[in-house]
Amino acid sequence: MKNYLFLILSVFFFFSCSNNPAQETKVTVKTPQDVNKITTEQLKELFGKKTNDSLLVIGKDSLITLSFIKQVMNPEFSPLWTDAGKLSALGDSLFAIIKSARHYALYSETYHFSKINSLVENFYDKGKDEYNTTSIAQAEALMYDAYLKFGAHINKGRFYPDSLLLEWKPSKLDLNWVQTLNSGIKEKNLRKAIESLEPKQEGYIFLRDEFRKYIYDKNVKNFDSIPFTTLPDTSKLLKIKIAERLKFTGEYDSTLEGNDSVKLSKALKRFQKNWNMDPDGKVGKLTKQALGINREKVIRQMEMALERWRWEEEKLPNVYFWINIPSFTLRVMEDDTLVIQSNVVCGKPENQTPLLKSRINFMLIYPYWNVPPSIAGKEILPAVQRDSSYLRKKNFEIIDHLGNVVDNKTVKWRKYNRTNLPYRFRQRIGEDNSLGIVKFNFNNPYGVYLHDTNSKRYFKTAARSQSHGCIRLEKYMDVARFLIREDTLKLPYDTLLNYLATPIQRKIDMKKKFPIYTKYFTAVADSANRLQLYLDIYRKDEKMMQLIYRKVD
Repeated sequence: MKNYLFLILSVFFFFSCSNNPAQETKVTVKTPQDVNKITTEQLKELFGKKTNDSLLVIGKDSLITLSFIKQVMNPEFSPLWTDAGKLSALGDSLFAIIKSARHYALYSETYHFSKINSLVENFYDKGKDEYNTTSIAQAEALMYDAYLKFGAHINKGRFYPDSLLLEWKPSKLDLNWVQTLNSGIKEKNLRKAIESLEPKQEGYIFLRDEFRKYIYDKNVKNFDSIPFTTLPDTSKLLKIKIAERLKFTGEYDSTLEGNDSVKLSKALKRFQKNWNMDPDGKVGKLTKQALGINREKVIRQMEMALERWRWEEEKLPNVYFWINIPSFTLRVMEDDTLVIQSNVVCGKPENQTPLLKSRINFMLIYPYWNVPPSIAGKEILPAVQRDSSYLRKKNFEIIDHLGNVVDNKTVKWRKYNRTNLPYRFRQRIGEDNSLGIVKFNFNNPYGVYLHDTNSKRYFKTAARSQSHGCIRLEKYMDVARFLIREDTLKLPYDTLLNYLATPIQRKIDMKKKFPIYTKYFTAVADSANRLQLYLDIYRKDEKMMQLIYRKVD
């Protein structure tokens, strides 16, 4: 009997979720025909135990898919990813997939790439002519976890939707995801199995295709962000660097006419249009933010958009309202056809429009605006204290806790602050109302809604993050007509027009309640191969990047 057998009994090189380290012993063998046998014994020692643990740690790498590994591994615990001290054909395939994780807008280090690569290099010691089965078994375990985690992430993403919580929740995955990955092993086609788990929505597919063009296009050169923090705005060197940057990205070219300053201004206008900004040719706050993005950040921005698509429903409804906050647009889709597109105004970065899913259940003609307490105490009360005629000018009523209208002259405003204000404010109905003449309601815990506005000037601007969180709608008439089309016998279009022209409040319940989504995509592609990038106005992508990459370059 060979002298390596006694070593097997002492090989506990894995950590369980209890975080109690066990003794680590290096096991080596001389002959290739013994490698698989000893590796099998080591894997059996690890995975053969009956345990309720859901996590396993090898060195500093956690195996979060432990409870699923047995469903795809060989029942006799024999090696799958290696054979006789080398990566097997399946192992080579998986190693290549992990190495090129960016092809799928994922990050190879999430799948233990560095650790696995280090272990593979340590499989065989040429100088000693021996195989390190400890490294081989560790690689086997890590590769099982990498395969399962890769499939899970490409299916439903790495985050809890619309949050900054990296999570592992198999319950949200497609029901057959493990069986799909298992079939990839049996059919010896891992890539096909993984790709079958990708989202099927057109938005994902269009963006994925443009993403791959971008990362593989040799004509898309690397470009750096502009160092605004180290160079003053008037610096000639700064202007030179901006011009160089715009030459890289194609906005500054030989078609521009004029002197250097005129050419730079024209190039900046092109750049601003590409980033959905007002093309004024000036280096303002938003333009600086866009110029602060380098090629790597553009790639990561597309990766975050693809990540968000993985959170979406497998199939969207036949008809739905879709608001994308970074592009400030509403799109009404019916049977994959765009039927309405409208500009919208969304919340400021300090008053963000929430991400949500709901259904439009009624519209209110000539609504009151009941001012939220936060706005009442922070904005309206100080305005009233400065100018006693403010409420009259803005058409506000004062409402007490019983719902009664209070005479402004009887209130001593100086004695109140935002913490002890006993009144609320309500803006009277009419075209001057902040909600305009139509409010579209959908249930949500944030108290936001879709509405017309008396401040229509913002629709002519590109950067439309101007509200307190609600969504102002430019084409409110088109939306109102669309919503009543299922009920034109009860409410003909002419009657709706009459309602809109008569300042009387009316509530119209929807016969059909259409789904509405507010989403956050800073990269969008379409069937015409057009890629559109938008500013990360709420810094949501940046925060996700920091968690995935640990830092943003």
